[in-house]
Amino acid sequence: MKLDQDCVRDLLLELESKLSFNQPIFIDDFKELETVSSYGYEISVYALLKMIEAKFVNANVTYAGDEIYQLAISSLTWDGHQFLDTIRDHEVWKETKAATKKLSSVSLSIVSTLATEFLKKKLGL
Repeated sequence: MKLDQDCVRDLLLELESKLSFNQPIFIDDFKELETVSSYGYEISVYALLKMIEAKFVNANVTYAGDEIYQLAISSLTWDGHQFLDTIRDHEVWKETKAATKKLSSVSLSIVSTLATEFLKKKLGL
C-alpha cells in the first residue's frame, strides 16, 4: 500500500488540535476524525501506523487477528512536532509536493529535508 503524504500531514494537524494532556484518542474517536472521513479508514490507519513506526506519534495498538481491536493515541512525539512544524505552512507544503511530484515515491525524511529548505528560503535564511 502506498503512503499518502497528504494524509500524514492532515492527520498530524488534526491530532495536534484534538489531543489533550492525558486524554487519548481511542479507536471510535479516530474513526470520527475529519481526516479519516476524507481519506477513508484504510488509508488513514495505514498512515497512522507508519507515523507510529516513524516515531511521530505515541500510541498503543492491539490487534485481534488482522484487525485493530484497540487504539489509544496519546500524543505527538518531539519528532512528530518537528516534522509537522516543517510542513505546517500551506505554501511550503505546496512547494514540497510540487518538487516531489516528479518522483513515484519519496521518504518522509526527504519530504522533511525539502520542506526545511523551502521554509528557509521563505524566511530568507
